[in-house]
Amino acid sequence: MHLPDVTGTGQLGDYYLNRSGMVDMPEEWKAGIFLPRFGLHIANTEHGVFTDYGYLVKSGDEWQRVHEGQPVPEEYRVMAYPAPEILRDEAQTVQPEAAPAAEAAAPPPVVPIILNSQNSADRMKEITDRLETGIQELFESERYKAYLTSMAKFHSYSFNNTLLIAMQGGQLVAGYNKWRDDFHRNVKRGEKGIKILAPAPYKVKKEVPKLDEQGQPVMDKDGNPVTEKKEIQVPAFKIVSVFDVSQTEGEPLPSIGVDELAGNVEQYEDFFKALEQTSPVPMAFEDIPGGSHGYYHLIDKRIAIQENMSELQTLKTAIHEIAHAKLHAIDPEAPVTEQADRPDSRTREVQAESVAYAVCQHYGLDTSDYSFGYVAGWSSGKDLKELRASLETIRATAHELITTIDGHLAELQQQRQAQQEQTPAQEQPQAAEQPAPDSVFSKLSPEQQQEMADSVKAMLQTLIDADVKSTGEVTQGTLDAIQTQGFVLSGDGTLQRAGASQTPEPQAEEPALDPAAEPVVTILFSESPHLETGQQMPLHEADALFAKLDAEHPGGGYYDKTDFRIDFTFQGEAHSYSGRQDFGDRDGSLIEHIRGYQEFYLHDEQWKNHVLKYRGPEALAEDQASRETFVSEIIPYMELHCNLSRLEQEAQTRLASGDTLTPEETAYYGALEDYAKECRPLLNQGEPLPEMPQLSDFAPSIEAYREQVMAEIEQEAADAGMTVEEYAAAGYEALAAPEPEPAPEQEAGPQAKPLTDLQEKAVEIAGRYKDLPLQGKIDIIAQAFGCKTGEIRTSPCTGKWRGTSDMSIHFDNGASLFIGNHLTPKAKTVKVHTECVNSALVHFNPEIVQATKEAALPVLLQREAKDNEIAAQKGLKPYTLLNVEFNDGADEQTGGYIGWYYVTLAVDGKICTHLETGLSHDIADGKVSDTPTRADYFTAGALKETDVDYVFNNVGFSSASTLYALPLREDVRERAEQTLAQRSADQPERDTFSIYQVPAGPEGRDFRYRPYEELQAAGLAVDRKNYALVYTAPLDKKTTLEDIYRTFNADDRPAGFRGHSLSVSDVVVVNRGGKEEAHYCDSIGFTPVPEFMRESPIKTAEMSTEQNYNMIDGTLNNAPSMGELEARAKAGEQISLFDVAEAAKAEAQKPKQTRPASKTAQRQKKPSIRAQLKAAKEEQAKKPPQREKSKELEV
Repeated sequence: MHLPDVTGTGQLGDYYLNRSGMVDMPEEWKAGIFLPRFGLHIANTEHGVFTDYGYLVKSGDEWQRVHEGQPVPEEYRVMAYPAPEILRDEAQTVQPEAAPAAEAAAPPPVVPIILNSQNSADRMKEITDRLETGIQELFESERYKAYLTSMAKFHSYSFNNTLLIAMQGGQLVAGYNKWRDDFHRNVKRGEKGIKILAPAPYKVKKEVPKLDEQGQPVMDKDGNPVTEKKEIQVPAFKIVSVFDVSQTEGEPLPSIGVDELAGNVEQYEDFFKALEQTSPVPMAFEDIPGGSHGYYHLIDKRIAIQENMSELQTLKTAIHEIAHAKLHAIDPEAPVTEQADRPDSRTREVQAESVAYAVCQHYGLDTSDYSFGYVAGWSSGKDLKELRASLETIRATAHELITTIDGHLAELQQQRQAQQEQTPAQEQPQAAEQPAPDSVFSKLSPEQQQEMADSVKAMLQTLIDADVKSTGEVTQGTLDAIQTQGFVLSGDGTLQRAGASQTPEPQAEEPALDPAAEPVVTILFSESPHLETGQQMPLHEADALFAKLDAEHPGGGYYDKTDFRIDFTFQGEAHSYSGRQDFGDRDGSLIEHIRGYQEFYLHDEQWKNHVLKYRGPEALAEDQASRETFVSEIIPYMELHCNLSRLEQEAQTRLASGDTLTPEETAYYGALEDYAKECRPLLNQGEPLPEMPQLSDFAPSIEAYREQVMAEIEQEAADAGMTVEEYAAAGYEALAAPEPEPAPEQEAGPQAKPLTDLQEKAVEIAGRYKDLPLQGKIDIIAQAFGCKTGEIRTSPCTGKWRGTSDMSIHFDNGASLFIGNHLTPKAKTVKVHTECVNSALVHFNPEIVQATKEAALPVLLQREAKDNEIAAQKGLKPYTLLNVEFNDGADEQTGGYIGWYYVTLAVDGKICTHLETGLSHDIADGKVSDTPTRADYFTAGALKETDVDYVFNNVGFSSASTLYALPLREDVRERAEQTLAQRSADQPERDTFSIYQVPAGPEGRDFRYRPYEELQAAGLAVDRKNYALVYTAPLDKKTTLEDIYRTFNADDRPAGFRGHSLSVSDVVVVNRGGKEEAHYCDSIGFTPVPEFMRESPIKTAEMSTEQNYNMIDGTLNNAPSMGELEARAKAGEQISLFDVAEAAKAEAQKPKQTRPASKTAQRQKKPSIRAQLKAAKEEQAKKPPQREKSKELEV
């Protein structure tokens, strides 16, 4: 059987599981199968072999025999056998046609491991899992060979790192700084680092027995050992990045290692002498019968090598036998227990051949004849630990041999150099061509020459930029000027001095970039007197300084040009950015300048055409992608760094200011400093930043809390019969049988407060779920938030709470519910999770949430009337309580208050939400009062008295403010509208009075401040369309019109009144028992004006027409129905409480529809519109004249 597309165990496992049709199991189960291990098991079972041409399995069929010498068709060739060994002298006579040299295979591409986890522990586990998979997949012929090749190059690396480099395709690796500093090469932009492990030990203090000078334990007076705290170093590792040579560019690499030895007799002699000095036993040449190249004699302790072989074969054989002598020199007469440690013959051969291959690879010896096809069979059946041990033995032995051989070779080469009598003379460099001695330029000082050259270069660069901006390319005239001045235009649009005589400008030294530090800005050149070449500063300082220099520059047509470079670590990789800012062109700060520059070229069509024309579409796509990444990712990254530094500076300033700070404030500002230091490396690695410390985190009780938790741990450890260290190592769990699951939390002890009825009911409901498993309880909690399930996650805290972790339930809709905090080790145990879930279950399950809302609503309705009485006294609006709501945190806007209770209200017809901390707790605990609990009225929080329009619990609030409110979700709005309609229909109308006034402006000047008789004489009517409602309030039965007049002319008018003092031409509408009457404020007293309440004659006529003809045209006279109001609300429009009430009444009083009379009969009864208008005018003329009034009371 041949599977051509299967080349590894993972692919074989995938084929059998998903494509072969041989495995029948549910799809969700397949995700739990580890494909590489499954494939390895299959390969071992059916004795399959992985080759470069796919996977082969012996089928049992007979091979088709092909006569020797007959050419094999190309499609049937599966491997190439190595040419037979030829002697050195014969190789010199071989014709090229007889043995063509094979081209060197291209190195495999570098494929860095991408780690998906966020925190360090998960990333480390991810990479160790990759290592285990790599070991299992390693023992395939070509992969094993690639691993040994990597080991030859990185023999001083650990086994783990050697395997990691081989897995990721590394050929020659080094760190970012090493490439730059030692080899003068730079990592290419966009390259991802190869992940390896680096030591990161840390120190801890541990209690250990105290020893005297003789090393004996010191005892106290009671004979107990005395202990002391000592600092010990704990080994640990971190993940770092290195880069392959193929990921760098720059100067050519120096020669590494030794040249190939074939044909170099002198070097061969040195190398063989080094091998002789390295070998632990003597080596000698002899004629070995049987065709063997050499052997290691276990008893005689010597190595024999076949004589008259080629130098290459001689060296390879010597290395192979030295490996045997190093690894397998166990006396055959030794006791059986010692011989038991000696590997079997197959393992010995694999180890020796692998060591020899690696050493030969290191020194450039030809290894094409090495084959490791047998390692798959050898590794079959061995466990991971045994395979890892063999690989570590091979690595350590190869490293020891290479190191020893290098030392001997260095000594021999030094001896040979000392014998050389002559050394080749070093060539003296030719002097650079200088300007003519009689030229004016040569007579200038060096500073003047440099200044003139810079000035010419700047002028030419200005011409280039102007050409590109106006035409999209550099004109021929500018190109001629560039050539005349001795410059050339490079491909990237910058100028370079022509000719080899140009002395390169000195470059500012690149800073040693700390991956945990803020980006560093280096000044490469500046015309500003405030900056120096080579000056370096943190990014936030440069950003502010550039803004200051740009703002203070006088401008006027000249600028202070400044070249800069920013070195930074982004997404764990080192980067640099170079640019130029001209102070005086008002680009602003450094970051603002960079953003403007990148955005200009990102959108400029002429620049796009220039790149497309001269560099092609691929270069344009790359240019646009690079600029988009810079604008969307790197600039925000730089701004975050600046913000962190400003935060750190502010904290340091407050701490050093000498101001009297509370202990909590001191700890808070210290935590801000630590927070900035903690965030910088995370920001550089591209990891999410922790939440910033808040002053409220630093309550004095935290220390007591820590002490209490530590005391609990000590007591729990004592109860379990363990030390604290043993208890911690066991995951803070007792080794005995687990304790029964605790009942839902309830305060106990003599000081415990009695539970309310609602709290007792909550405990009873939670008790019904006590037998559920932990996940079942979590699912019940999830149902209270409209979800199906959730999972517990922990997150470490910072600042004063460092060392503890928050525990939250993350639901399947993305919302998260905090359920507790504990010391970090215990916060991850099942015991603590169970306790926190049990506590949360008391408060959050569907039954108790519904019961809580039902218990609170009647009490809040009783408080509504008392709150509205207070509002009436203060001239504010009444509210209508609608519903009690539970916030399930289903959207991001309300997620911060998940699990809180709040209410919906209607104020002047507008539906709003009302949220308070105390209100939420009172509702949840069943402690809502039917009377206001606030003794004295005050305005809530940051609200101003002028903002307030309603009173809740004797506190002033605003229905228009977002303070003390949640965004009104659609489902909450619908429930509120239904309740509002129901309440409006159930409640009788209250007596009220309303004040109408003519609005300011030229339109109302004919009606404003005119007595009623004067208005009539002018032929004008008191029409509601000319008025605006300015105030409405409840009306007491004893209140008269004169009382209203005096109230609204006094200095202390009601707070909610927004009009001017009550004056002539104002109208007061009194509503008593549902009957409305309008009264005109006249020169003296009030005059009834029924026409104010009368509909427009046109409207009256139209209403009559529509009633007679049973028509509805939807204009002018049609009040909105309940359905229309619901549609408006859903569209986001505000609706009036009065409209809702009227619509509800209309629905309730709507008569049954009767069959309309015939149109003929209707037409006979219907008066004409002209007749109706005339009748209305005659009725208005019958108005009796009013008595004369004085104008003394007018204000």
